[in-house]
Amino acid sequence: QTCALPICKSNILLKMLRPERMTSTSIICVKKDVEPVLEALNSFGEFQIEQTAQDNAGLTEYNQSIQKVEGSLADVNVLISQLIQEKSSLLGIFKLTQPTKIQVTAENWQALMESTSQKILALKKETDSLNEAVSCVQEKTEQLNHIKDMLGRLSIMGADLAAMEELKLIYVAVASVPAKNFGGLETALAGFPVFINRYSLTKEEVFVCLAIPTKHQADIEKILRTYHAEVFHIPKELPHDLTEATKEVNKQLKENIDKEKALCDSLKKLGEENKDNLASLKELSENILTLLQAERKILQSGRLATVKGFVPKKKFHELNEKVTGMLDGKVLVLENEVAADTDPPTKISNNRFVKPFEELTKLYGLPHYDEIDPTPLMAITFPIIFGLMFGDLGHGLVLLFGGLIVGLLIKGNRAIKNICYIMAACGAAASVAGLVFGEAFGQPLPWGPLWINPTENPTVNVFTFLLFTLFVGIIQIISGIVLEMTNFALKHQYVDSLLTSAPKIAFYVGGVYLIAAYQLNFGAWLSGPILLPLIPFIVLVVGKPLYLKAAKSATPHGGKHAEQDTLSGRLFEGGDLVTRLLSNTISYSRILALLMAHWALLLVTYTVANLVNPAGSTSVLTIALGGVVIVFGNFFVLALEGLIVFIHTLRLHFYEWFSKFYLGNGSEFNPFKQKFTHTEVVLEQKEIPKVVP
Repeated sequence: QTCALPICKSNILLKMLRPERMTSTSIICVKKDVEPVLEALNSFGEFQIEQTAQDNAGLTEYNQSIQKVEGSLADVNVLISQLIQEKSSLLGIFKLTQPTKIQVTAENWQALMESTSQKILALKKETDSLNEAVSCVQEKTEQLNHIKDMLGRLSIMGADLAAMEELKLIYVAVASVPAKNFGGLETALAGFPVFINRYSLTKEEVFVCLAIPTKHQADIEKILRTYHAEVFHIPKELPHDLTEATKEVNKQLKENIDKEKALCDSLKKLGEENKDNLASLKELSENILTLLQAERKILQSGRLATVKGFVPKKKFHELNEKVTGMLDGKVLVLENEVAADTDPPTKISNNRFVKPFEELTKLYGLPHYDEIDPTPLMAITFPIIFGLMFGDLGHGLVLLFGGLIVGLLIKGNRAIKNICYIMAACGAAASVAGLVFGEAFGQPLPWGPLWINPTENPTVNVFTFLLFTLFVGIIQIISGIVLEMTNFALKHQYVDSLLTSAPKIAFYVGGVYLIAAYQLNFGAWLSGPILLPLIPFIVLVVGKPLYLKAAKSATPHGGKHAEQDTLSGRLFEGGDLVTRLLSNTISYSRILALLMAHWALLLVTYTVANLVNPAGSTSVLTIALGGVVIVFGNFFVLALEGLIVFIHTLRLHFYEWFSKFYLGNGSEFNPFKQKFTHTEVVLEQKEIPKVVP
């Protein structure tokens, strides 16, 4: 029992670090019971349905129905974007609104699919009609504004339209020309006896008035068309008197503006009336789509149907009881052997403290099913490294309580809520580090540091803390290689575990000892200690190629990259490993650099405050200004340095640690589950939508 205790503890630790174990499951029933089975799986909410082989004709028919529902879903999303114009507010994340549920009754899912599609189509037609009317009115308004501008320029010129029309020998043209084309137009007209008068209409357009002999009219009109000049003719329905024409245009503009406002009000009213209805139609479309996609994956042969998929291993018996209970035992639930080429989905499950850190892990990628989930370890190391870079008791307490309070108040955004909790954990670590360094808001604590303060006696303390940061990096890098070894073992790639990861650890530990004990005394190295890293390096380079050759294996053991398992490939990888381990280790010196930057910024803050409010000053104004400088200086350092430290802590984990063992290429566990937030569906006959060829 004593010998078994360490094994038991290691199994518990391994269970904590691995994604949930999945069981491949088959549910066999008669065809008519497919819908009750799906209803049971929907109620269970922890079963991912997998695609099974079917005839292409059946898949084509389902694809057509799915395409139709996807079209309806796309239409309702467009309608929501057009009709629902809710103003987003930063304070909205602190509010939890309870949606209104609409009861929807239908004969069956097929009828519900058709009625939902028809409702969306009818609302789309009404909305498109109003939008088209608005576009027409806006286009008319744009035309009227152009006419108004042209009439205005003609009035400034003192033009007489009646006289211009009676001219026989002179051709007068009034046009609007793109500003970028005016230079070319002016050059093209230089060879003609022409009088040009120009005014600026807008930034993009120029008003031009041309007077030329009538015999050149055709040539001038051709040139105007070449340079995209739009010749202006006063519309026939307008009076040919400039003053009267302008009055009429203004009248029509007012009518158009009123008409546009009325149409926009109609759209707004339509959106208000259908706000809940649109949410319901979207949810119905999504649920019908989910149901059709699930139905498409089910293998139906003869009178039987088989639903295959994955369920968390610890919930298999619960699934069995749920399905058999809802179908009165008229179903068979089987636990299958997971095939070697099967790639189960990944579901990570962590406790309340660790769960927020899943947001950071997913930024890199979800762990593969046979891969260690680094989230529980990162929930410990991330705050610690952050705290070492941000060691200040005062700032740490602000982050701790601020993160907790804001996280508890946020209702509508889980990701931001998790980030707040991560910052709270980092604040707690920064508070502890502040006690260790004896700092609070950039000022020394009365009782001094619990360990060292690098700003005091910097010659000794800075070097001591630098060595400490490198030691932190060494421990984390070694843990990363150990996790790589564990991943190889979990995938049954024991040769890689022993001949790749183990030599890496021995080489790294040997190299660290060599430098720590003998520094750069190369003579002492060559007297024997250099063998500590050299022997593991040789094993790393030649070990696996020799094993593969001895085993006469045509395919390298567990490797998808055969070229990396040759002698030349391993030699290149070994050389790359030396440089990466060295750069990765040195990279942890940024812990000291950012801690010193944090304190330097605070030092600047208090120096400026002392300049504003010198010691011994009794002026209320200078005391107040000094206090403002201190408060805003601390706030600035807290915000800016906090963000920078967070980014660098993330970098140390992603590039220096994850790169040693983590691929993050898992596929997320996606159980069959319909969501009924805005609707309450009542079916008179429970039946899966029938696919019509």
